[in-house]
Amino acid sequence: MVSRFDFNNEGNNRRKGNTDSGNRNTKNRNDSSKRSGNSGKRTSNSERNHVKNDPDKNNKSGLILFPKSNSISFRIVLYIVLLLVSGYLGYGVYKYFNSKNISVYQVKEGALSEQNSYTGLILREEKIYNAKSTGYYNFYLKEGEKASHTDLVYSIDGSGKIKEMMTNQTEEASTLSMDDLIDIKGDIVKFSKDYEASDFLDVYDFRDELDSISLKMSNLYILNKISSMSLNGTNVNKYYCADGVENAKPGYVVYYYDGYEDVTPQDVDSSFFSDDVEYEKHIIANNEMVTEGSFAYKLVTSNTWQLVFPIEDEKAKEFDGKEMKVKFLKNQETLKGSVKILDALAPGKNASVEKICVVTFNTSVADYLDNRFLDFEIFTNENNGYKVPKSSVTEKEFLLIPDSIAFDFNETTNTVCVKLDKYLEDGTKTYVTTELNVYRIDAGEYYVDADIVKLGNTVYGSDEVSSYTINRTATLLGVYKINQGYADFKNIKKLYENEEYVIIDPQYTMIKPYDYIALDASKVKDNEYIYE
Repeated sequence: MVSRFDFNNEGNNRRKGNTDSGNRNTKNRNDSSKRSGNSGKRTSNSERNHVKNDPDKNNKSGLILFPKSNSISFRIVLYIVLLLVSGYLGYGVYKYFNSKNISVYQVKEGALSEQNSYTGLILREEKIYNAKSTGYYNFYLKEGEKASHTDLVYSIDGSGKIKEMMTNQTEEASTLSMDDLIDIKGDIVKFSKDYEASDFLDVYDFRDELDSISLKMSNLYILNKISSMSLNGTNVNKYYCADGVENAKPGYVVYYYDGYEDVTPQDVDSSFFSDDVEYEKHIIANNEMVTEGSFAYKLVTSNTWQLVFPIEDEKAKEFDGKEMKVKFLKNQETLKGSVKILDALAPGKNASVEKICVVTFNTSVADYLDNRFLDFEIFTNENNGYKVPKSSVTEKEFLLIPDSIAFDFNETTNTVCVKLDKYLEDGTKTYVTTELNVYRIDAGEYYVDADIVKLGNTVYGSDEVSSYTINRTATLLGVYKINQGYADFKNIKKLYENEEYVIIDPQYTMIKPYDYIALDASKVKDNEYIYE
């Protein structure tokens, strides 16, 4: 009996099976030989189709596959993701080609000054000591070494025995003591630390210094040898610093003279620097034959020394009485010295007076003992502040609004308010309070940009009665700050500039150290997008 509610249509299937039973039985008998291991149960067409379309039964690999409906959803999601990625890449390409690649500069604190180049004559406190006897001269201190009255400076061998022994000295004479090695090692380390390839000529000076040290050591060795030996006919006289006078000033030992030892600043005029004047330095050498009364050495007895040179009247007025920073081209050392201007008669022109500049120093005299003339630079008009490239500075025009009209200035945001008139749809006039960016306040006027208000617009005060028609403009110097990715004009005030840089007043500007500004302001527009 078939149920009234035959949801599975089993009755129809049964009736259909009765009609076709003969055919199926015949076919089944013919195909029975082809089936093996069959339980004898027949599979209907609907069941076979169900098995064929079942992915789990057909998936012999054991992998779990997405159902057809899930596969379609996955493809849709994948397409959406690909579209989003493509859109993002396209936006990036668009931004790259439509944004400017502006070079930036990081603001730093610095200083600039005017440089004036000169050649000066060095004057020192120098005292010459002459030889006390005749014979072969031998020194025992290296040049530039500081000595007192107890230090042996030189000896004179009237017989020539020391010279002979130095010529025939054995390997033992060149043996260095531990103290000698320490001194030489210290000198080599100091020279290596300070040496730069651009100062190659200093190598020769250092070589001469080492030669001087080695001669001193050899001389001391032989002098000690002679003292311990009995040599017939040997007559060696030893002379101490400042002739051994106890109250004599100590000083730096120098083994040359040039005739400028007694020159004073008042003696100097432009003729000292004439190309016709040939400078001569007379150097006394080890083992040289000297006569009594001839030059033996000189002592520089003070750390105070002067650079003296002629100067133009205009610069003389600028320099006089000031402390100046001087940079020596010889070693790039910088010293501060006090300036005094003297008058001197121009040579051959008795009616003409020229200005002589004297720069006095109180240190580092030992660094320039071998120099009489020096090239140097004087730095003037030195200004400290924020150092920016000259190419970063530009001008921008602003509108001027009097402070009698504008109101509610905000120091934090640098904004000020004005009121603008507005007509409603019914014709009623009203007023709208509007904020304007302020870039400078000067002489009772606000400098505002022309983004919101324009030349010729009328603005109103807080009382909505007082009014002002904008009719004046002014330009300001500034740079474009780009910290936020867009060009933001910031007003500056110059303190000093040269061909490459500008020093701006830190108290005047709204930029600060480590801000980024446009390197070339001519390539930037106000509020222009620069980079992300």
